[in-house]
Amino acid sequence: MSATARRPPGHPPHSRPVPTDPAVDAMVAALPKVSLHCHLIGTVAPGTVAELAAKHGVPLGRGVEDLYDHDSYQDLGEFLRVLDVVGSVIRDVDDFHRVTYESLTAGGADHNVLYREIQLSPPGHPGVPYPRILEGVVAGLRDARSDTGIDARLVVGINRERSGAEAVELVQQVIEHRVDEVVGIGLDYAEVNGPPGRFVEAYRLAGRAGLDRTAHSESGPPGHVLTLLDELGCSRIDHGYHVVDDPEITSRCVAERIPFTCTPVSSDIGRYSGSGDGTHTRIRQMVDAGLCVTIDSDDPPMFGTDPTHDFRVLAHALGYRREQLAAFTANAIDACWLDGTGKADLRRRAAAMVAATPDAPPPDHSHLLEETP
Repeated sequence: MSATARRPPGHPPHSRPVPTDPAVDAMVAALPKVSLHCHLIGTVAPGTVAELAAKHGVPLGRGVEDLYDHDSYQDLGEFLRVLDVVGSVIRDVDDFHRVTYESLTAGGADHNVLYREIQLSPPGHPGVPYPRILEGVVAGLRDARSDTGIDARLVVGINRERSGAEAVELVQQVIEHRVDEVVGIGLDYAEVNGPPGRFVEAYRLAGRAGLDRTAHSESGPPGHVLTLLDELGCSRIDHGYHVVDDPEITSRCVAERIPFTCTPVSSDIGRYSGSGDGTHTRIRQMVDAGLCVTIDSDDPPMFGTDPTHDFRVLAHALGYRREQLAAFTANAIDACWLDGTGKADLRRRAAAMVAATPDAPPPDHSHLLEETP
């Protein structure tokens, strides 16, 4: 059964309401999750932002309650402006340790996230040297692993709104200061301002150094997917909803099992995976086409979501239950950048949790069969 739409207890205060069903909510909470598309800056809770801003004397201009205006992020520029404000208050080693630890514990392990590849954006912290960022983040993820068992790695993001030369410089820093926790690079910020072809040199340099590669592609033409695969050497794609607009490219991605890391709540608000109406049409089309889809929460508190809630909205909007939701996690394990031993361990842990999770009843569509008077 489905109750009247309301916010589940304890859920972020401004998130879009979805129907509640105790069986569905218990199922999605218990299921294991593997996180491949979650930005560190975007995981910082409003209270933490306020405390760090006060620590460094940075005026926010907003209170904690309205720091993140979720619906305004239909304008990507407004979202990126807020993202930059948050990045600017994370400055010293202790700051980076704190936000990483909180991201992986309250924002990860508490939602049964077993593993996360944190998307780290050094350009989002102006004036902060990359080694300082790395020191704090690595310390935070190691402490989170010790305290909760969640494992994590780092994907260093290039700001595509800047030059190809700056991208090469950042990759050179990553290589110079290489640690085991850094497994790859990514490409973020507004796609319209930074077409992927600009970054071929940086991506080839990363490839020669043995770094894995991904890139955001949420608003560009389907042809950008081919650039990412053939010129940048990406092994997975962040978002990529437009791929289904081109049957030929879709068929290739199905055949090659290219992973797409989808983020239902943020992409719906941003009108990338649908029309902002909560139908998540693009994700359904991708799944129905046979594409390898993973599910994550992008910038959770900024969009009023969390790792459990992104599963919840698909369970309600698309009728997905345990089998399909667990398949998203299985896809993420296949797509992650752990070695074979690490993936095998994740599969064992995830399988045990799925087996212990009762399935929820399928959605009741009996009202659709009723005769119209």
